[in-house]
Amino acid sequence: MKQPLSIKAKILLTLFGMILGFGSLSFFLFQSSLFHTSKAQIEADWNILGEMDYITGAMPISLKELDGKMVKVPGFMVPLEDDQKKVTQFLLVPTPQACIHVPPPPPNQMLLVDMKGGTDVKYGPIWVHGILKIKTQRTMHGDVSYTFDGLFIENYQ
Repeated sequence: MKQPLSIKAKILLTLFGMILGFGSLSFFLFQSSLFHTSKAQIEADWNILGEMDYITGAMPISLKELDGKMVKVPGFMVPLEDDQKKVTQFLLVPTPQACIHVPPPPPNQMLLVDMKGGTDVKYGPIWVHGILKIKTQRTMHGDVSYTFDGLFIENYQ
């Protein structure tokens, strides 16, 4: 079975291609291959995320092992900014009814997502791809048990 190229090898190939004059093509291929490799991560669903005891912080090893890993999580976007088209930060929740209300959903049912460069607002179910961090954080919308460095989103299929 053929092994995928490492990120270092992809960068070197891109630079080499740019020197030879294939810059835009090699950059496009590099970007595409990064997205393909980043899509091949672990799926973390709300059943496992919900296993964290948000009062004591106790969690099963299977959840603890996801900390700092590249994962994809399904859910619904709750924008935290007033812009109706693009957001850089949002909450990801398991159901469309789990919006911001009083009282807010339990902390283990909310992810605080920071999207580098922002993303379009989505109103249906989505997948968010990125790095999961198990860290309780207090926000003005309630406590969240997870933060997420979002890389990209896609429609849920």
